[in-house]
Amino acid sequence: MAVDYSKALKYAVFCQEVYQNFSTIKFGGLVEEPVLIDEKGTDTQCAILPDGEEITIVFRGSDSSFDWGTNFDTRAKRTEFDQQIIRQEIVAKQDKLYPYKQQSTSGSLMHSGFVRAYFSVRDEIRKYISNHELSKITVTGHSLGGALATLCAVDIQYNFSYKASIEIYTFGAPRVGNNGFRKAFNRRVPNSYRFVNGMDIVPELPRWWQGYRHVDTEFRIGSRFSLKFLSAKFKDHAIDKYINLLKRNL
Repeated sequence: MAVDYSKALKYAVFCQEVYQNFSTIKFGGLVEEPVLIDEKGTDTQCAILPDGEEITIVFRGSDSSFDWGTNFDTRAKRTEFDQQIIRQEIVAKQDKLYPYKQQSTSGSLMHSGFVRAYFSVRDEIRKYISNHELSKITVTGHSLGGALATLCAVDIQYNFSYKASIEIYTFGAPRVGNNGFRKAFNRRVPNSYRFVNGMDIVPELPRWWQGYRHVDTEFRIGSRFSLKFLSAKFKDHAIDKYINLLKRNL
């Protein structure tokens, strides 16, 4: 599958901008005002960016209070990342479940923590979509936001009874569900672009041996080898690394 790197860069920049202070957030190049959804109970935020008959839904990624410019060469900083991002948001609450009332025909099961976060903002997303005539919906997110974007894309296609075309761009996203979910997602959302930078540790989680599988299709950017093996696994997750590498592909 070919990829338009200029589009990928556009959505990666949105993923970076959504980390701003959510009460005063600004997205560059927008003509229409964004619709901000902030669910404090689950600490889940996303923005709906209108553009005529098209929208982009941007899910905020892992803890925005984390300093992405930190020096991961030190053990203390790697430990901080592990505690704040991996243990708290990516690995926590990873029991698999099917979140809908009707029974799954595909055997789909999904990470319960990701489901809880996504479902806390789902009604507002659905309300917006149902009240607008749209021809295209693009969903995007970095890190945890990529996991929520994955759930959102397939949810819109399958459960919203909506005919708009759907695309998804994720950056450094973790695995979301089991093999049943992977197959269902791939069938329903073929226009999927999952970017992984270099040695980024987050896409390795949760582990395959725990029953989790990645959705298609993966696009690798950056080097998969580094003399600074440990720090590279954390540094390569930063959204600015993704942006810089996507610019080189233009």
